[in-house]
Order: sequence, then structure tokens, then C-alpha cells
Amino acid sequence: MRRPTLMRATRLLAPTLAVIAAGACNAFSPTEVRNPNLTDEQFLATPAAGASWLRGTQRQFLLTLNTVVQNGEIISDNYFNNYTTNNQQFDQPVITYLDPEVTSIQNAIARLRYMATFGLDSVFPRDPQVTANDKADLYFNRGMANLFAGEAYVGLPGVANGEVITWQAHLNNAIADFTQARTLSTDAAARNSYTLELARAYYRLGNRAKAVEEATALLTASPQFLRNATFDPVNGPNNAMQGVLTSSVNNFQPLPRLDFLDPKYPNRSATTQSPIAFAKAEEAHLILAEALLAENNITGAKDRLKLLLTLVNARPTEQIDSRIQQRGRAGGKIIYPNTADTRVAFAPGEPFVDGLVLTRSLPTVKAFTVSGTSVTTARIDAITTVDDGLYVVYLMRQEIFIAEGRRMADLGIRMPVARTEIIANSKTKDGEPYTKAIIPSFIPPSLGMDGFTYDQAAKTVVIKADMNRVLVQNKASTDVLPFH
Repeated sequence: MRRPTLMRATRLLAPTLAVIAAGACNAFSPTEVRNPNLTDEQFLATPAAGASWLRGTQRQFLLTLNTVVQNGEIISDNYFNNYTTNNQQFDQPVITYLDPEVTSIQNAIARLRYMATFGLDSVFPRDPQVTANDKADLYFNRGMANLFAGEAYVGLPGVANGEVITWQAHLNNAIADFTQARTLSTDAAARNSYTLELARAYYRLGNRAKAVEEATALLTASPQFLRNATFDPVNGPNNAMQGVLTSSVNNFQPLPRLDFLDPKYPNRSATTQSPIAFAKAEEAHLILAEALLAENNITGAKDRLKLLLTLVNARPTEQIDSRIQQRGRAGGKIIYPNTADTRVAFAPGEPFVDGLVLTRSLPTVKAFTVSGTSVTTARIDAITTVDDGLYVVYLMRQEIFIAEGRRMADLGIRMPVARTEIIANSKTKDGEPYTKAIIPSFIPPSLGMDGFTYDQAAKTVVIKADMNRVLVQNKASTDVLPFH
């Protein structure tokens, strides 16, 4: 009964993958594909089919990362959808199983998982040129699909047309895949990325001991570790987040206290786009600092945060021309501050802070293309309680991971299984808890996370809610702060 499924998938994907892989493998030329209805047996018999399938899976990873990042940023307090055709309700946040984006993200994750599995089960066994590192790469890609599912959804089917499994089960599947990838791989840099993703998965599960073990291993092996997702504006895919951050009409606007970190992905040239640093050593430091605070070790956490700050300050920055960004003045629903003399209060009644907003009319401004933060050594030294330490940790998590699609998980927000899945999959049922999004009760409604008042004459901004303060105040919730 399996062959129809394989044939259908290969008919859809193999011709496309042949084109993608042509540059990487001369033996597999797109000009040789004459029949658009390429069958599974024809594709599997093609020389270097494994390399072609791997390239296609890597491409699908970029497409999946794009949709996870872009939509996750709208849902969070990082960005407001000021002028795009993207989802207009996620900012509220209002999330239903009818939302097209809920469906598209789920489909992208499922496609990535399926492609990796099909490659491991059906393509690679037929290709003698496949290496252990190639297999590790596919396990990694499947692990990332499971990780995305476990971080972003209430639950999802674990296989096509299967029963919905919990987000915890998806994370455990990710752990199994990353572990297998690391076992197979002989590539040191790749192994380090698998280690870091293991730490990330264990962290979200709240497994402090294993998260600390993997985070420590990563920093021992590669203290400045960085893995980029690279994009191709000529052949695709593009960095979708770059497009909505650098448009002349300022499609996505950052929360004013995060203005200095935007755009993380500056425009470069017609043939070069900014990468996304989706795996970096900063995450290991953040995990270790939060674990130390869970043990009431404030001194140890402060020392760890200083090591993190040293790493962040060592990351590259660029001087870029940001004059095209008008902060809502060239189209948009809301006008945002755009001069460096603007002072920002993180919440009503909080003191105003300088240096968080850039003057966009200057010839150049500094761009933090990997990581940046407003936290200083003096601020870390001022920590005297666990809760204040946690506040600094989550402020740094937000600033370091901005525009990477990570904030939604920290806020405890999860999307439901898409309505299209409920209709098509007989093993699902409408009305089950997984058909409803999880939006913790402490998340302010009606644009409360993105809202602020801006006095253009006084050049002051007061943000409605300091969500990092809200997170720490609700640390006992099962939805957030996994170690607490």
C-alpha cells in the first residue's frame, strides 16, 4: 500500500529537486528530465538521487524557517504588522484554526518532516554515494520539523494523516533525531549544531539537567558557535523576514524599546541576502543562567550573564543606510519614533531610558546582524534577587533572538491544529483541545503587547506592558519559564 504515496510525493517533488540540485551534481541535469510525471522508481534510479533529495530538503528547511519566523514575530510583542497583507489578527493576539497562516506553517513543518523521512527511508537506501553525514543532515532536518512543531503548536499529527500527538511528544521526537544525527556525523560544526538544538529541546521540555549538560557541551566544544541559514535571492528562497523589515513602507515595526535592534537583516545586493543565525552559542549561556537562577545561585547566574554579554559584544555589527525606513510615515497604521533623542519607558510608571531608538535620517546606523542587547555589565551587577535575574535573562533572550521567531514560545503562545487537518484527517476530531490556541491569560488582549503612547513633541514613548516583567510575575504558569 505504500507505493502510491511514494509515487505521488515524488511526482510532485522530484522534478523541482532536479532543478535545484543541478548546480551541485552535474550527473543530475534538469535537461535529462523529459517526463513531468516522474515516478518514484525513475527518480530513485537517477544517479546521485540522494544528493538531490538532500538539497531539496535543505531548501524546504529554509521555507519552513521563513514562515515560522515571520508569523511568530507578528504574534509576539517584538513586531507589529503595520502595513502588509500578512495576518491582521495575530498582533491582537487572536489565533484560530481557520487562519490561513496556521495552516501554512503546519503544512511547511509537515512537508519538512515528510521529506526528511522519505529521504531516509526510500531515497538514501538506494544511493550508494550517500554518506553518514548526509544521513545526519536529514535527521537534523526532521528534528527541526519536530522542534518547530513542539515549540509552536498545541499538538500536531506526528505522521501524515496520523493522530495528533502532544507538543512534548514532538520535542522528544526532535531529541531522538538530533541524537541520531550527532551519532552519525563526523563534521564537528554540524555536531555542535545538533548539540545546541538538543539543549534547546530539553530546555523547552523543562529538563534542566539535560539542557545544562548539552549547553555546557556546546560551549566547551565551540564557545562562539554560530550556524546560519543562508538564502539565495536569485534562485530562492529569499529571506522573507528581511523583506518585511527593510521595505520603504516599513511593513513590520519593532516595539520602540527594540528599535535599536532593527533591521537585523539589512538589504545587501541583488545577489546577496542577509542570513538568519538560527543556532548560536548565546542560547547555551541563556540556558545556563536560567538554570542557575532556578537553583537560587544568583552569583553564578550573574557571572554567566557577563560571559554572555562578552560574547554578544564580540558579534559583528554593520553600519547600514536605514533612511528608507520611515517608521510608519510612508504608509502604515501607526507612527513610530525615529530619532535618537526619544526616551522610552518600558511600562507606565517606569523610568525613561535613552539610547533605544535610532535616528533613521542619518547616513548610517549600527545594525546588530547576529545578536545585540541593551543590557550592560552595570545592569547585571545590580541583580540582587532571582526574579530580577530572570527579568534580565528574558530581556536578553528577547533582544538576542529578535526576528528569529523565538519569542512566541517564550510567551507561552501555541497555535492549534489547522481546520484543514481536521477536515482531511479521520484520526482528528473537531472540538478537541488541540483545535484551540493556547494564549495564557496574562497575555494582554487587544494589541496590549504591541501598544504604546508616543508624545512626538516631548519625544517620549510609554509602552503599555513590559512583557518580560509579566513573564516573571507568572513564572509559576506551566506555559512559560520551563525551569520554574
